[in-house]
Amino acid sequence: MERTGLNRKSILLFSLAALLFAAAYYPAFTTLARKWAASEDYTHAFFTVPIILYMLWMQRGALANGPGSTLLGLPLVVGAALLYLLSLQLQIPTVTFLATMLTIVGIIMYLSGIRVLRDLAIPVLLLFLLIPLPNQLLSMVTATLQLKVSQASEWVAHLFAIPLFREGNVLHLSDKTFQVVEACSGIRSLISLSTLSLILGYFTLFRWRSIVLLLLFSVPVAIFINIVRVVSLVLVYEWFAIDLSEGMAHTVSGLVLFLLGLGLLVFFQRILESWEAKKKRA
Repeated sequence: MERTGLNRKSILLFSLAALLFAAAYYPAFTTLARKWAASEDYTHAFFTVPIILYMLWMQRGALANGPGSTLLGLPLVVGAALLYLLSLQLQIPTVTFLATMLTIVGIIMYLSGIRVLRDLAIPVLLLFLLIPLPNQLLSMVTATLQLKVSQASEWVAHLFAIPLFREGNVLHLSDKTFQVVEACSGIRSLISLSTLSLILGYFTLFRWRSIVLLLLFSVPVAIFINIVRVVSLVLVYEWFAIDLSEGMAHTVSGLVLFLLGLGLLVFFQRILESWEAKKKRA
């Protein structure tokens, strides 16, 4: 009877904290939603948020019956709240979003203890991955990936004896020029596949080592499928005089290659799952 009362008290505290948090951080959520809607790199966020909420619902027992509150969470909540107010005044969205996520972590620590964060590590990490990268950092990473994908595509094209000349991220054929734009750099696939790898690992794997390996595997997969995409454009045009770089054909080819990347991710996940099963039997 006493435990039931404790559970109800914990649930009431979480509900009250959630309402106060939603009211105080409403400006951050609306700005974040606008950022997601405006960026094709983060459209997956609208699907990821319900999954995160479901993960938290699955862990409701750990939240309600945690080892107890810890005062370590209180300084984090206060510090994050002050950072949030300052970032609103200075209009620095990235800091605002970061302060919002840190406040969530602080509230969980304060109400349920630090050890509960171990069970909520994946949902919390997914929350931080939903913070859009600052424009300067995003541009720098995108430019680097554009160059690397261009260099790799040039090398593969030469293996097929395609007369191709590369100038930065621009690929020149005899009568056609292809530019490796931001959409083909791999940054969008990298953000999406890394998020999917964590979700897939959370629901199917049990060892942290396996989840980390799956996350790391998503990085080369994202780069690989974009190299395949660029090389495919070059080969199809050179061999069949069909331009797949524009219109519906470009969109469909991008979707097909993303599904290929997802398939590779699932294939590696099955390998890790089989490895975990063998370890468990042993």
